[in-house]
Amino acid sequence: MKHNIMGNKSFFWTFTFLIIFSLSSCVKEKPEKPKISSEKSFPDQAIKNFTLMHTNQGEKEWGLEADRAEIYEKEGKTVVHRLKLEFYDQGKITSVITAKRGEIGSSSGDMELRGNVIVTSEREKITLKTESLKWDAQRKKIVTDDFVRQEKGDTIITGQGLETDPEFERLVIKRDVKVIHKSKQ
Repeated sequence: MKHNIMGNKSFFWTFTFLIIFSLSSCVKEKPEKPKISSEKSFPDQAIKNFTLMHTNQGEKEWGLEADRAEIYEKEGKTVVHRLKLEFYDQGKITSVITAKRGEIGSSSGDMELRGNVIVTSEREKITLKTESLKWDAQRKKIVTDDFVRQEKGDTIITGQGLETDPEFERLVIKRDVKVIHKSKQ
């Protein structure tokens, strides 16, 4: 039995070429590396012991104190840390809000407060706790969609979502409302 050496070499190289070609076409494409923006968002100004007062026709509406503020002019916002926000009516404090962090819209005056938000209403003697609140400057309303816990005297009210005025005179808890009355023993 004779073997055709030339035919075997051709077959061998053709077969080898086909295997290499098919294996190279099965190689997965390397995923693109995520592009990292060369422009990091750094504040234009950073201020310690920040204070901001908002007035309307010479009357104080609210005052804000924060341990630190970062002003981002391009984004049109100010980020504040460890803050206290006081609302006023006829020169008197009506409610006080504390939070870990807040963001103020430069053009709108809207605020979003986050992290262990506690509200104390001086007039209504209410304490309210939640994880976030928003101040809608145009509507002059405090709102949240988060869980809220309100305490007034011997009554605790919990629920989901809230809308109120800064004086807490017209407070609405939106859904899943539960009322607990602590009995005196």
